[in-house]
Amino acid sequence: MQRPETTRELLQQLADPSRSSQALFALMLKGNEGIHALAEFLLTSKPSSLPEARLLAVEGLATLKGPEALTALVCVARERLEEITDPIIRLAEETVASRAAEALGDFADPRAREALLELVKGKPLIGVAEAFAKAWDVRAVPYLVSWLGDDFVAEAAGRALRHGGSSAFSTLVDSLLDEQARRENEPGISQRRRARILEILDDLIGSAELYLIEDLLNDPVEMVRLNSARILLNKGSAAQQSCAFQTALLLLDSTERAVRGLSEEILLEHFAMGHSLIEQEIQRREDSGELAEQFFPRETTLRILLRIRSKGKKIMEAHP
Repeated sequence: MQRPETTRELLQQLADPSRSSQALFALMLKGNEGIHALAEFLLTSKPSSLPEARLLAVEGLATLKGPEALTALVCVARERLEEITDPIIRLAEETVASRAAEALGDFADPRAREALLELVKGKPLIGVAEAFAKAWDVRAVPYLVSWLGDDFVAEAAGRALRHGGSSAFSTLVDSLLDEQARRENEPGISQRRRARILEILDDLIGSAELYLIEDLLNDPVEMVRLNSARILLNKGSAAQQSCAFQTALLLLDSTERAVRGLSEEILLEHFAMGHSLIEQEIQRREDSGELAEQFFPRETTLRILLRIRSKGKKIMEAHP
């Protein structure tokens, strides 16, 4: 009869893709012995460019929980990644630290919350943001809002802030309307943060608060104008919708393809209420000599408007 594999042997198998899942399961079946072994492995093994074994140890501890598991996960989540000189190893170990941080959101122990509140003040990590989506704490809001400008972690930070709901609303609005941020030559990270704030506010803002974003239809940043227009078209009064529709019309002249594409989608979605404005704009451009057939350096706005009109009329005929 084959002898049972020792804990040491099972730990070694975590690095073997063909046996790692089975080895982790066997370690988890050992209960407290497995927790101790996984925690020790996580704390003593060196970061490498192949983080799979350490990630499996994190997964095991996140499932088994307990004080020793929490201690190990907090230690790894707090790891000083900047001290790892090799960029490939540093990036690999960042995934381990991030997953350890995310696991802290599943612990009821106050030490987990304290660690997360410390981590959110440091380098943006997806796992930290994901943890707050599970274990919300209003004290994290200012830091999560600032992370919205970071492309790597913005999506996770947005999920956490949506989870926070109304408790995040005032901080989001303050950051959105920050006069210093809206100055001339606003940094790209600030522009992205404010545009993404509006994406979140689309889920949170009510009709009584729409006045807060009306002036943003004239904001210097195109995506801020566009996202403001979307909200006002979806939730605003007739007057607010008209202003927002005209803002989206103007954004068809953007040099950014993505902005033009999103503007076209918004105008088509709200074609029924703004078709007369579309007709007026088509007439104005035809009178000015703009050609629909021109494609260089890009598709003309007139051609986009004609496409919106054609599709919009078909939609209205199909749903009278």
